Order: sequence, then structure tokens, then C-alpha cells
Amino acid sequence: MIFAYAFDELGIDDCHVNRQLTPLLCFSRDLVQLVSSISLPIAFGVAPRKTMVYDQFLIVDCPTAYNIIIGRTTLTGIKAHMFPHMLLMKFPTCHGIGAIRGDQLSAPTCYATTLKSAALKPPRETLSV
Repeated sequence: MIFAYAFDELGIDDCHVNRQLTPLLCFSRDLVQLVSSISLPIAFGVAPRKTMVYDQFLIVDCPTAYNIIIGRTTLTGIKAHMFPHMLLMKFPTCHGIGAIRGDQLSAPTCYATTLKSAALKPPRETLSV
């Protein structure tokens, strides 16, 4: 899943997207209309310990703190091993074991900042009595 604001930043032409989709039940149990879907390459790691796969992304227009969500099937496809408590993911490559590390000190701060900026946006609807 890729969120619409992140997809717009990629600058990909609309002729590459598939617009024949049905609604999706969102994490908050709301019904979300999918914008479209697209197949995109994903690179994990840095050279020489890098692997690349193509995945089908659903483009969704809803507020979130994330840019994309990568599914379990993709992570299983690259044989990824997750270590959430260390913010670490490891996966095999042709040149050894690749790794992606998060920053344990800045992760909570970045997440909180993203949520605060989303909360400061004005409401989409107004109620008049």
C-alpha cells in the first residue's frame, strides 16, 4: 500500500496506473475508496548487499503517519527476518546478508512529529447549528 501524498511525490505519469478497483476496508474499519494500483520496484539495502523486487501497490488517499506499507508476501519473497525491538531487518543477497537499520533514538520523535502535524490540519467538514 502506498499513500496518495507519497505517490504524488514520485511524479509517475497517470498512464501507468490501474484505476479498476473496488473499495478497501481500512485499518480503522472505515470503507476507503482506492485511487488506483501500480507495480513498482522496491530496493532493499545498499550495494553490494542489495536486493530488488517488484510489488503491486494499492494507492490509498487517507491520512496516516506512513508513506508506504510493505506486505508480508513481499517480505517473505525476499526472505526477510525482522527484529522489531532493534529496528532491524535482515535478508540474504548474492553478496552476503543485507540489513536495514532504524534509528532507535529518532524513531519515536519522528512518529510523534508526524502525528502532531496531522492533528494540526484544519477539519475537512464544518458543523453549523
